[in-house]
Amino acid sequence: MKQILSKNLAIPLVAYVTVIAAIIISRTAISHEYALLLSAGFMLWIPFLFDRGAADVLRFDPRGLVRGAVISIALLFLYLACLYLFSAYLGKTVKFVEPTALLVLTHLVAIAFPEEFFFRGYLQRTLGGGWGAIVAASALFASAHLLVICVFSGGGYCAQNALTFFPSLVMGYLYMRTGNIWSSVFFHFAANIVYLSFRLV
Repeated sequence: MKQILSKNLAIPLVAYVTVIAAIIISRTAISHEYALLLSAGFMLWIPFLFDRGAADVLRFDPRGLVRGAVISIALLFLYLACLYLFSAYLGKTVKFVEPTALLVLTHLVAIAFPEEFFFRGYLQRTLGGGWGAIVAASALFASAHLLVICVFSGGGYCAQNALTFFPSLVMGYLYMRTGNIWSSVFFHFAANIVYLSFRLV
């Protein structure tokens, strides 16, 4: 935590507030589909305004991606096992809903990639990159979901949005461990698809 406190927090926090304000304004001013694309654009563009090293984050490393994919698959398999056990305990069943190609593409291009670039590739890295930075970036990640979806968009599922803090810790760890944004993008994307495709009924 000392590492974070010794850093200049003003610039990343200004970037964070700018992105969240832009997303909230776009969601109230235009339709959901366009607002989603505009939000992705803000998360991809703002780091380049505030950080000269932003482009380096996008370097592709196949080994980092493979390591991240292996960890992601193991964690998501564990999640599904727990979901099935929990469903049996509740007397419910787990229903698989096949995701559409548009949903898959949207979650990869407009959600997982820009969010990881901004929250891990920019915020976590500029906050110091250690465990303190992972926790801080995850708190900002969960706060963003609560503000954008629950407070200003009138959406439901506020408890689930608060719980985004925990998978965000995994994404932060993957980025720290592999030094590769694509490992956390893979987990973020796969976790979203698994979460949306397997439901308790």
